[in-house]
Amino acid sequence: MVETDPRATDDRQRVRAVEDDRQRERVDELRQRLRALGYLDAGVDRFVLGPAHSTRRPLIFTLLSAIRVGIMAALLLGPAATLGVAARVPGLITGPRDAAVVALYLGVAFGVAMAVATLTAALAVVAAARISPAAVTRRASMLPRSAGATVGVACLVYFTFWWRTVLADVGWSAPLWTTSALAIAAAISLLLGHAVAVVASAIVISVSGGAAPRQASWRSTLIAGAVAFGAAALLLTWSGTTSASAVPPAPLTVIPSGWRVKVIAIDGFDPRVFAELDAEQRVPALASAFSGAVADLAAGADWSPDPARIWTTVATGQPATVHGVRRLETRRVPGVGGTVSTTDAAGAWAALRNVTDLLRFTRPAIVSGSERRAKTFWEIGAEAGLRTAVVNWWVTWPATASNGIVLSDRATLRLEYGGDLDAEMAPASVYEKLRGQWPALKARAERSARLVEPDPSASPLAGLGRRSAELDALQLELQTAVTASATDLSVVYLPGLDIVQHTLLGEQASGVAASRMSERLAFIKGYYITLDRLLASYAALDPHDDEVVMVITQPGRIGDVATGRLAARGRWTSSSREVSGSQLDVAPTLLYALGLPVATDLAGRPLTGIFAREFTSAYPLRSVASYGAPQRASAARASKPLDQEMIDRLRSLGYVR
Repeated sequence: MVETDPRATDDRQRVRAVEDDRQRERVDELRQRLRALGYLDAGVDRFVLGPAHSTRRPLIFTLLSAIRVGIMAALLLGPAATLGVAARVPGLITGPRDAAVVALYLGVAFGVAMAVATLTAALAVVAAARISPAAVTRRASMLPRSAGATVGVACLVYFTFWWRTVLADVGWSAPLWTTSALAIAAAISLLLGHAVAVVASAIVISVSGGAAPRQASWRSTLIAGAVAFGAAALLLTWSGTTSASAVPPAPLTVIPSGWRVKVIAIDGFDPRVFAELDAEQRVPALASAFSGAVADLAAGADWSPDPARIWTTVATGQPATVHGVRRLETRRVPGVGGTVSTTDAAGAWAALRNVTDLLRFTRPAIVSGSERRAKTFWEIGAEAGLRTAVVNWWVTWPATASNGIVLSDRATLRLEYGGDLDAEMAPASVYEKLRGQWPALKARAERSARLVEPDPSASPLAGLGRRSAELDALQLELQTAVTASATDLSVVYLPGLDIVQHTLLGEQASGVAASRMSERLAFIKGYYITLDRLLASYAALDPHDDEVVMVITQPGRIGDVATGRLAARGRWTSSSREVSGSQLDVAPTLLYALGLPVATDLAGRPLTGIFAREFTSAYPLRSVASYGAPQRASAARASKPLDQEMIDRLRSLGYVR
């Protein structure tokens, strides 16, 4: 064993005791200087510099003070940032619990960022002191003020833009609210800037031994607050928030034309395949629908193979940058009921999304109507007093009774699983009616699906065709069940053709032999015939005397930017006339047909060329400034959400991976 010299041990203990005494003297001296300069008089200062009373090491004191500044930032910026997030991401926060969880997440993020920034500034002072102590002493007054001013200005800019985002339609039209908000923004910015300046001053005194600026007087604080408030007011004004944007949407006046509008939306429709079958006279029902006025709908810059995005564009007349629905698949944060919309992630962003899913920081979810920031044409019609019914359109869950009859994209799931509603359809009375009819509706849809072409026994792909046909037939059954003779607008979305086309020609079709590909192409053409027979059996494309039938088609998910179409057939539509438009023109065209004024802030315009001149002369185009933002009315939600069931179904149909 190695013997230890008792004298050496005593020497080390004496040296350690001397060092501790020196550290204690330095901290005591630092505390006395701070008190002499007025930094320990206010409660905020005592909180930030509290470690100077307990710890004996300046480096530890700096770290703990930075953490305390971070705690202040978390408490102040977390709740405020939550309001901004709620305005920018309307589908994320669905209740007080979500708001508390999001505030906690954002508070931690802001707190860590502020603590790191404060610690970085302190370490920069330490490094500068070691390199040039004299320079730090000469700049003892400037360094803390610069650090505090930088943080204060950054917070002021953030809060000003946050206010503009949260209440962009208010601005200076509500001077009391705006003045109060800007005053709070200026106060919080000054408080955080002051906290950082206090820590920087303490570090300057501790490291350099020089003098730091004295605590600001009340007069200086008031002047700084007034300057901050004025800067925020100017920034708010220069950023474009004016009272002109606060004009509420005007009440909509309907000038009834005496006809009802039926909309059939067909996804995965290729005009070239239809033209071949039409030339062979194999799709008579569809041919009759396209024998009248037809508008080619150019894809435009907003086109995407994502069905939720493109059909929301069709329904709102606004691009994705306005209506907010960019992808079918979104992300959910643990502890939060709402979802976060994702962009067209690729490369590094896609890898980051996969990593967060793997680490369980996020999990996949399906986009909902809570994330949509623009009204659909049926919502506008319902608000104007029209009787509307929509079946199976994308991004219609959660359904609310204020939007007429809505069978959302989750309606069939609820009918299959039963139980209480979770806003899958509205009003609740419709669910009670359909729940009793569900077995009969499903049986009729299955019988209609036996019209599959080619003969099921002749193709190994018959299961795909039958399933898609049953799905389309079921939507037509539901549309018939909820539509009455008094319904002004009836809408249904049919996904079957897109499911067949994507399954046979999508990514999984790579490497398929030419002979098998030929069989697949023949089967897709066969499904056009199946769809034609289904539509004919429900008389879906035959307008009554007081009705106009409009067929909307989109190319689907195969990645080919084919042109969509809008066909109109009725008493007051043009005969064999072709016009050009875009997907953005569908919603304003339907609104015009319903006798509603068209908002000038829509990205699209009515395709009046598809209507007869007698109609356009009798009902000239009217306009309003805006329809306003969607109203988030309460929905009937008493059951467990069918989130996982929805993901599983969409995965089985090829919509998500």
